[in-house]
Amino acid sequence: MKNSTTICSGALFMAVFALSAPCEIMRASFANALESPSPLEPSNILSTSTAAQATTVTGSQTATPMSSPSGMRSPDRKRPVRKGSLTRTVAREIAPAATTATGATTIPATGGAAGNTSGNAPAPVTAEAAAAALESALALTQNADFRAWYEAQHIFLAPRSRLQNLQFSLWTDDQACIAKREGDTKFLTAGCTPMTIRISAKVNEAWADSFERYFGFPEHALDSVAYRVGDGSQAAIEKAITETLAQHGIICSAQSIAPDHQWILDRSMPEVRDVADAVIQTYWSGQRGRPNARQRIEALTSFVQNAIPYRKVDDGRNDAVKDGKYRCGLRTPGEVLLDGGDCDSKSLLLATLIRSVDERTPVALVYCMNKTTPHMCLAVGCDILEGEQSINVNDTQMVLIETTSDWDIGHVGSGTDIANAEAQPLR
Repeated sequence: MKNSTTICSGALFMAVFALSAPCEIMRASFANALESPSPLEPSNILSTSTAAQATTVTGSQTATPMSSPSGMRSPDRKRPVRKGSLTRTVAREIAPAATTATGATTIPATGGAAGNTSGNAPAPVTAEAAAAALESALALTQNADFRAWYEAQHIFLAPRSRLQNLQFSLWTDDQACIAKREGDTKFLTAGCTPMTIRISAKVNEAWADSFERYFGFPEHALDSVAYRVGDGSQAAIEKAITETLAQHGIICSAQSIAPDHQWILDRSMPEVRDVADAVIQTYWSGQRGRPNARQRIEALTSFVQNAIPYRKVDDGRNDAVKDGKYRCGLRTPGEVLLDGGDCDSKSLLLATLIRSVDERTPVALVYCMNKTTPHMCLAVGCDILEGEQSINVNDTQMVLIETTSDWDIGHVGSGTDIANAEAQPLR
């Protein structure tokens, strides 16, 4: 009887900014960036008669994001901890194929087939051999939970619509009253009354709940996955894991495991379009003519900042779905509409709302640090006004938007490190 070698064991582990956690999953160790513990501090709002004389803040702050994870970076720049992703670090090498392996060990995170230490590329594997190797691995007792998940249906079947007419939180919007800003303090024009808004819109509650349940992966299925040394099952089981995760909106690479934001956005746009239209129509109801691109973004930003509550995804009291699945600390847009979310969930919701009314608007998720906490905000390609903070993404200057506090567009707060930010453009 052949010995088997365990790929991973143990549950996912949360670590404080560590990039080498002790737990093991699939072929590497992972460490998860912490959730933002609370929304950014609200601005100090002052109303003063002298503030009416000043209407703009002089100067503008522009930053160039860091290159992609595989690119080169200047030595003086720090890479932010990517919220919502798990960093894979190299695990110890497995025994060569000629060696009898006993006990559990993990698959290395880099390079080649099991036991190939020469650095040469492994020999091509036929489809029949790969299928046999996978079946051999799936037959192992250790892989019973993964096999059950792997062989289950991986097609999202939309349920029958269950439209819920939601009355979103009554909120106030003071953007038209801002006379000037000094750092993180905004001054309101004396006597100006902020706009009060209430949005009523239909949300397909059944679709939102079902899509949230489909997204992510069951932790128990990957708690202990094994392969036989030297028979090709390492590559076969790794491929099966990666492809199955991809069908549920999770990207698995040699470096990390992370949510597939593009996959989520593409599938969620049709479901949030009615909400986006209702927000824009209500926000600009007193204006003649159709709102322009910048005005539509202003309306949707105000809605996400003020009408959608900030809620930590890992807070058991607020979890909408308790099913043992791991979702990288992210809620899908439909579920955020129903139950709220934190910085990355709200940023993805805003991107989805914007794209649902104009698929050509450039949007990018921005990974950054708010003091010592991993954070995410949004960058949007639209008109940039004087004094607004922006970021260059693929040669396009994009304005920055904070989604967890009611900053006006183009202001993310002094505690947010934009100089060392990483931008992830969405197609």
